[in-house]
Amino acid sequence: MVQSGGMKKVVVLAAALASLGRPVLMSQPEQSDARLLGSFIPVTAGPWLSEADQVFDAASIFGYIDGAGEVYRSYNMKRLVARRFHKDGKPDIVVDAFDMGTSGDAFGVFTHDLEGKDAAVGQGSTYKAGLLSFWKDRYFVSVYAEEETPETRELVLELGRATALAIPGEGKKPELLKLLPSEGLDAGGVRYFHNHSVLNYHFFVAEADILELGQTAEAVLAEYSGSGGRSRLLVAAYADPAAARKAGDSFVRGYMPESGDKEGVRTENGKWTSRRVLGRFLAVAFDEATEEKAGARLDAVEALAGPGKAGRA
Repeated sequence: MVQSGGMKKVVVLAAALASLGRPVLMSQPEQSDARLLGSFIPVTAGPWLSEADQVFDAASIFGYIDGAGEVYRSYNMKRLVARRFHKDGKPDIVVDAFDMGTSGDAFGVFTHDLEGKDAAVGQGSTYKAGLLSFWKDRYFVSVYAEEETPETRELVLELGRATALAIPGEGKKPELLKLLPSEGLDAGGVRYFHNHSVLNYHFFVAEADILELGQTAEAVLAEYSGSGGRSRLLVAAYADPAAARKAGDSFVRGYMPESGDKEGVRTENGKWTSRRVLGRFLAVAFDEATEEKAGARLDAVEALAGPGKAGRA
């Protein structure tokens, strides 16, 4: 389950609210999708026995995960099957299996909270304080123990491994990640998302959607380290070059109006922010030590985009 600053309380609350979730009225194809999703989850976990599954969609998820439901909706979730495991006198364990519709969005929602150690489950995973999260194919799965003990820790990991093995395929990461230069990249801190609310959660840009992400654009946010300190790079993909140019103009007006015709500007913290439109892509380098470093970062993105994809605007 997505967990971040203060969200552990949400996770605990979500478990408490689980019994309040109402069944989703589903058509026959939707019932088949829910059965498929549920088939990936084991029915027992050692001596813990499973209770009846609960099924939620994007409209009903707030009845189960009140505070974090909007995060999953922002990644276009299709369905959630929640299975609780119970043993008298022991902490409950909950498996939440999400069908996100695409492997890109499964990867994306996984990147929303990257705290924890790699548990070597699925195509990417983290484990921290009784919570295992992983993605595989178009699915995102969290396994959560209401109280971490040596016994529940092992069961959480076993449930995760078994669920991951039951998912037959693997998915591709978003193609947009290929536009992130490798030099200085913190590969374990890349975020993929669609809207400005998620962007602002990780790195505040502006209250308004000045990058015009809406819910249809794709974006990646990456952190870099080097001799000039830490910096960030955002690359967004739009429907077409016109939309990218419009977003670039909007960003200049809202974030760096004093830049005029220049590509970059020195901000209040003494560092440099630069932007460049490359075909249907918009790249923004934040907090670079010098104007030259900001330009070099954007040059590297342009080189990765290639002449067939990029064209300065």
